[in-house]
Amino acid sequence: MAYFNPKYYRYGIGPKFESRIIANSQVITTGGLVNLVSGFIDGADAGERIFGLVMGIHGSLTTADGVPLDLLSSANDYDGTYVPGVIGTQKYTASADNQTDKKIEAQIDIAPDLVMSNEPDAAIGTTAGSELAGNFTDIVSDVQVDENNAAAAFTTIAQMIIFGLDPDNSAFGLYGFMEKQDWGG
Repeated sequence: MAYFNPKYYRYGIGPKFESRIIANSQVITTGGLVNLVSGFIDGADAGERIFGLVMGIHGSLTTADGVPLDLLSSANDYDGTYVPGVIGTQKYTASADNQTDKKIEAQIDIAPDLVMSNEPDAAIGTTAGSELAGNFTDIVSDVQVDENNAAAAFTTIAQMIIFGLDPDNSAFGLYGFMEKQDWGG
């Protein structure tokens, strides 16, 4: 399964965590990229600005004392559908009234210097430059890089900057934020 795995912080700024309520009926995965829509978290799509990387899912301070969902007892009602697990497999589908009732939140790493590993949707290097540091690419979904649209020019393709191949697995690339929502760019 594809997901973004945090590797390191280029300038030592991160990690910087922020919790936000998940938008109604949204599917949020740890290791997935998100954006803010009218104050609530939504999975990022191709072409959208990115707010950060989901690192955890937990109850809100008002409904479940901020406890991670896999530690909540049956007495805690969070509605929605929760799949426990580690980064990349933990998933929560919010109820239709999550914003106003249960208020389940995602813990998001918003550090601007976060470098993440990801396996693109096609073999890395298929598109010329998709493995080269300094080039740019978009995402195909909240959990995966779009390999076939890598480019050297900063044009409309710019959600992510490419930092080269992951030294731990050459089928994966290293990526950082380029179109970060809170930068306004």
